[in-house]
Amino acid sequence: MKKDNKGLWLIRLLSFFFAILLFYNANSISLNNDDNGFTELSATAEKVPVNVTYNQDKYFISGFDQTVNVDLKSSNKILLDKESNSETRSFSVVMDLTKYGEGTHEVPLQLTGLPTAIKGTIKPSKLTVTIEKKKSNKFPVEPAIDNKIFTSGYELEKATVDPASVTISGGEDSIKHVSKVIAGISDKTDVSTDFSQKVKVYAVDEKGEALNVNIEPHTVRVDVNVTAPTKEVKVVPVQSGVIPKGIKDYSFSLEQSKVHITGPKDILDEINSIDLKIDTTNIRETLSSSYVVVVPKEVKVSPETVFVTVTPNKETSDSSTTKREKSTTSKDSDKISDSSKK
Repeated sequence: MKKDNKGLWLIRLLSFFFAILLFYNANSISLNNDDNGFTELSATAEKVPVNVTYNQDKYFISGFDQTVNVDLKSSNKILLDKESNSETRSFSVVMDLTKYGEGTHEVPLQLTGLPTAIKGTIKPSKLTVTIEKKKSNKFPVEPAIDNKIFTSGYELEKATVDPASVTISGGEDSIKHVSKVIAGISDKTDVSTDFSQKVKVYAVDEKGEALNVNIEPHTVRVDVNVTAPTKEVKVVPVQSGVIPKGIKDYSFSLEQSKVHITGPKDILDEINSIDLKIDTTNIRETLSSSYVVVVPKEVKVSPETVFVTVTPNKETSDSSTTKREKSTTSKDSDKISDSSKK
């Protein structure tokens, strides 16, 4: 009996084991069928940079697109979104030039770091690249300032560049064709004062066409000095204030009778001379002093002050007698006029 019981329990255990095995197998097939039913999604990673591997000390490369597009396919949407985003992607596109020499070549591109759950296709799959022997030279930088940026009447006085020279690296043929290196400014308007600006540097050939070369540093500081319209005008002394008793008038002696004025052309055109007002209220004796030359706020003047000697001309006895005679005559005339009315 004991043997029969043991056999019965063994059969029951085996049956339970096979039931579990069959259940797992059935569900595994069902899951596989569900996986096969997933929809394959697609996305495009745009403007993926092309990483180039080559001997940078020996060669200079040019003539190829810096970016490409990569078509991505996967049934995992989260992973697909991650790899199509430039900020989160883990893969890169590589162009390996280590086995290529000087000349123009069509080189296949490779994907590295792409998750196995994603399929990627590079478009285009090949790039044409030119490999040249590398050469480097130093060139002076010339400032190129467009005259159209200045306010009417204003013009460039001088422009300086810092640093004054840059190092250009490129293919031997490109370096030979460098005519000049320019730091140009043309993106400003109505300039009437000095200014400084960081400017990108570029190299051009004799035709003025930009060359494909590396420039270090690629930006420089350009300091621009502006000159405004200037003219010379006469300074005219004008008495102002009260003339003290006993003083007939004044004589003015200017150390400098002319000044230079600078400013907008339309304002300067209206100025032919400048009145220099001299307050004589308290001047009874000869006095020398500096007086401010007053001009419109848009205008600058040089010098800003003029040294003037003011000499009072005192009344003489003759002039006093004349004044009294005139006064008496005036009174007599008034009396005659009054008697005639009577």
